[in-house]
This record gives sequence, C-alpha cells and structure tokens, in this order.
Amino acid sequence: MTTLITGGTGLIGACLAEKLLTRGERVVLFDPAVAEQRIAPLRAHGDRLHVVRGDVQSLVELLDVARTHRVSAIVHLAYLLGTECNQVPERATRVNILGTVNALEAARLSGATRVLLASSIAVYGADEQYPPGQLPLREDVPLYVAPGLPIYGGGKLYLEHLAKVYALQHGLTVGGLRPSIVYGWGRERGASAFTAELIDRTAVGEPATVGFGDALVSLVYVEDVADEFLALLDADPRVLARRRFFNTGGDTCTVRELAAIVKRILPAARIEVTSAGERDIAGLAASVSDRSLEVEVGYKRRFSPLEVGVRAQMGVARARAGLPPLPG
Repeated sequence: MTTLITGGTGLIGACLAEKLLTRGERVVLFDPAVAEQRIAPLRAHGDRLHVVRGDVQSLVELLDVARTHRVSAIVHLAYLLGTECNQVPERATRVNILGTVNALEAARLSGATRVLLASSIAVYGADEQYPPGQLPLREDVPLYVAPGLPIYGGGKLYLEHLAKVYALQHGLTVGGLRPSIVYGWGRERGASAFTAELIDRTAVGEPATVGFGDALVSLVYVEDVADEFLALLDADPRVLARRRFFNTGGDTCTVRELAAIVKRILPAARIEVTSAGERDIAGLAASVSDRSLEVEVGYKRRFSPLEVGVRAQMGVARARAGLPPLPG
C-alpha cells in the first residue's frame, strides 16, 4: 500500500508517515517547502519513502505523483492555517479550496480509493454560542464557524461538503478529522504556535513569553492525531459513510494552566504569561468530545491527560537539542 500525504513534511504529516513506514508501507510526501529537519529520521526507511516538491494548486503535479507511485490513499494536509487566511484570503482560497478539490480529483483520476481530509474545530462556533447541555461538542451540533477565522473555518466547512459529494458521485471513500489545536515539537505556525513557545523553548532552557493567558483551548498531541488518521485509513468504508468527519478531541485548559503544567514538569522553566482577558483564541471551541471516534472507530487518545503529551513533547525537544531526558 502506498499513501500520498500532501503537506507531508509538516507536523502531522511527518508523524503519520513515520507510523506508516514503521509498519512496512510506502509513503510519498508532497510538499512545496520540504522541512528536512523534521523528516530526516524518516530517510532511514530507504526507497519506501519518496519526497516530492510540489504544490496542491496544480492538479497536474498531484495527478502525476499519484499515478507514478500508484497510490492507494491520499491524506490531504496541505492548507494555509488560521489567521493567515484572513490576511491573504485569495491565496487561502486557492490553497485550501482548490487544493482540496485537486486532491479529490487526483484520487478519482488515478484510481486511489480513499481520501482523508483535515477539517478543523473551526467549523464550530465558540463554546459560548452553544447551550451548556451541548458541551462538550459532538459532531452533530450546529456549525457556526469560529468567528475569528471566517475564511479558514468556512473553507473547512466547504471541504466537508466536497467530501460528501465526491463520495456519493464517484464512489470514493472520503472522510477525515476535525482536529483541536494540535501541539507537538517544531510547531511554528497556526493557532498552536504558542505551544512551541511554552514547551519547546523551556524544555531546552530558554525563556518563554505568551499572551492570552486566560483563554480556554482544546489541545491534542500530534501522536494522537496521526494515530487517528491511521485508524481512519484502516477503517471499514461503511464507518466513513455513516460519519465522514470525527472530532479528534482534546484536553481543555487555559494557556496559563498549560504553563503551570510545564512548570510542574520542569520547575526551572522561565515563563511569563500575560492576558488581556481573552476567553478563547480566535473564537475556537475549547470543549470538544472525541466520543464518536472512540465508539465508532475504536481509537482512544493515548496522550491524555495533558501532562502526558507535554512531557512527551519536551522529551522530543531535548533529544533534538542533544540534552539528557527529563528527570522522572
């Protein structure tokens, strides 16, 4: 089996690639800017890994790669993130919308049978837009789109409709995840960039400063998200026909509480947290349930409670810097 991962050298893509390669499969990473520092360890898998520079805005490039490598599945992770979409809406539309259509078309025309897409909890509104009885949010609640991310969240909602149409009209198995804020080593962009400031920097002895300390967030560790995509690659197609998109779920905390967890793990950490009274980040929901994924797909997050994932990320940061493991 060969899986094509767009945005494949990013945080989630590289982690998923490692899991696929470890179980003996072939992987093609498709990315316009290859993050070699992230995928360097994967080179040890030899010719089962192929890295291709390419742009999802080009159907020709995607289709050529899919046909050349005879891919059986595509995991589409190449998107502009969060507030960047507000700043460059035209480019965001080309990358996020046209890029998704191209991934689906490449599958249809090449014979790949399964496409997984990364939606987002940005399709929901903020927690305060829902009655308390609907929290934590399940997949069937009304979708208002995060008020601070209209282009990004609206685009994610549109791609969910694309998934349904391509499944019904072309017989593809299409679905995906609605990730909470994903954290993991090396995250430099998007809504989770503050986690790298808090976790990666302090793990190697550098000071960290973050704002919006009282904002509530839902955080999910990258290893869990990669395993969830892996579970959807293996899932019976009938599962994705019943429910195309699943919440990844996440641990709910304030940014200030996350900083406190880092301090508990590494008391010497130097952290400054400020706040202007923000209740959330860009209107993203902070209370999200992954019960559907557990019941219908059979995957339960391993890096929870939050301290488990934070400790894992700090361990990676220290190993990458050549430092000894954390005590305890």
